[in-house]
Amino acid sequence: MTFSGSLEQLVALVQQLGLPCHWEHKGAFELCVFDDGASNLKLNWWPGTGQLQLVGDPELRVDVERRLAELLPC
Repeated sequence: MTFSGSLEQLVALVQQLGLPCHWEHKGAFELCVFDDGASNLKLNWWPGTGQLQLVGDPELRVDVERRLAELLPC
């Protein structure tokens, strides 16, 4: 998946998932840590390339990845 907008736009899209999370700047990428208390789900975004990578518990990741892909502009 890729996203070529701004961090603010991506934050707004992720908020539409309705999952509690917080964002951290990690040098070359931005990190969204989902604060559900049960998984280790994280979204990495590299603004330079637009690359999005969702990592963590596969049981939750697949559903969140599908929902996020539906929100992303084509």
